[in-house]
Amino acid sequence: MSVLFEENKVSVFSAECSLTYSSFIYCIMLNRMAWGYSALELSFLLGQDDDFVANLERFKRFDLGIELYQQLRKVFHHASFIQPQHHGEKELRHEMHIWKAGETIFYRMECYKSEFESITLFQVSEEDPEVGKYRYKNSVQRYRRQSQQALHTMLLEGFFDKPIEAQQLYRHLDYMAENQIDPIYFKNELEKLVDRKGKAPLKRTKRRSYSYRYVLHPGVDLADAVDFVHQKFDNV
Repeated sequence: MSVLFEENKVSVFSAECSLTYSSFIYCIMLNRMAWGYSALELSFLLGQDDDFVANLERFKRFDLGIELYQQLRKVFHHASFIQPQHHGEKELRHEMHIWKAGETIFYRMECYKSEFESITLFQVSEEDPEVGKYRYKNSVQRYRRQSQQALHTMLLEGFFDKPIEAQQLYRHLDYMAENQIDPIYFKNELEKLVDRKGKAPLKRTKRRSYSYRYVLHPGVDLADAVDFVHQKFDNV
């Protein structure tokens, strides 16, 4: 359930859940912000649809499965996401309040102990990624160029001969690029190579996998794929 208060532009998303689950959401948010990832970027690295993480944070989607936990471990290189669960833990009403002030987005989680009493579990903030990620145009162009060059190399070296996850590709980008590149720039360039067979060399699939993986379309010739990259990218 979501409510928008026009006066102060606060969006409120509510749900009944356990403190274990709300702490799980807090750990996800704290980690993604510490790493400088937007919700969109973390969704990409987890191999999910673009709105996956935003929907988790807004109680529009619920997921406490082992597959998500394993993906989070891969992305953040640690396992501290789930607090010890208590037997018989009851569900309480939670509300996520989200608002924007200037170029900063604020998130506050409230938990209702009763009909009349609530406590603030946490409040965090981040720079609006739609602003911060594109503020410096020269840097954006440099990250685009390095992402294109890395994808070209990955294609030549056979990275896409078998299905590969986004977080694996991004990890390899780290070794190839001159700079630390935010996932959004790499994602934007990768998606230029993904479409139906005959329109692009790569496809994105969840076959036999929790997360999306990228692979060459069956029967696609490497030379044709490389030619497509040269047509699509202006930096290779």
